[in-house]
Amino acid sequence: MNINTIMKGPRLKVRRADSHIAAIAREAFPLSKDLYEITNGPNRSAAPLARPDGFYLTYRPKEPITDHFCPIIGDAVNNLRESLDLWMNAAAKVVGPPKKLHFPFSKEWKDLKASPNYPKVYKAFPDAADFIFNDIKPCRDTNLYLWAATSLCNDNKHNDFLPIITVTNIENINAKFGQNSLQSVSMGGDANREIKMIRSRTLISVQNNFNTTVEISFPKGAIFENEPVIPTLKKMSEVVTETLDALERFLELRAK
Repeated sequence: MNINTIMKGPRLKVRRADSHIAAIAREAFPLSKDLYEITNGPNRSAAPLARPDGFYLTYRPKEPITDHFCPIIGDAVNNLRESLDLWMNAAAKVVGPPKKLHFPFSKEWKDLKASPNYPKVYKAFPDAADFIFNDIKPCRDTNLYLWAATSLCNDNKHNDFLPIITVTNIENINAKFGQNSLQSVSMGGDANREIKMIRSRTLISVQNNFNTTVEISFPKGAIFENEPVIPTLKKMSEVVTETLDALERFLELRAK
């Protein structure tokens, strides 16, 4: 049994998930300027006016911000899920011919042995199935962050990848209008929509060294409803890593 070979693929999948999580953080804090702009344009205080009578400083997304982050979140979760399937298949080859197996999960631990994938795992590698049942307990009521890796990957959970992204602050905006100036703007608004920040009767000048802070959270109805996306994904990755550590120790003990 070459334990390093068994563990290599699953570990690489977790590293790939971590790279996706890092990409979310890199493009969200501060929000990448490829995704939005701050525009300074004319404004009419009343629709019938023939000519603009003022100016608006406006946050404007260049594309739907949610659509940008959704696939990255999905890729992170999918890699975490796939790491466990890779381990299951690589480990099962130790005791028999190759089989297409999936790591077993269930909502409640008492139902794990009756879940769709557990009997196949038990038939292929009984010791591993027993270890997963007794020590890993990959169920919502016993190991939530591990169970989430499979639940979030279900087709009917795709909306969990559609985060709520809220603009909370724009710093170093250095806007000047008339005798007034503004260094930063605190706000609450949907990052996918225009947000009018300043209205002035005089032209607004603004520098381009501003940074925008956003909050990225899971949507209503999601497993981690309203929870921040990045810390949650990091926790999921940590739990999957701890699970792989435990599965590696299982193989080491069995090899003795």
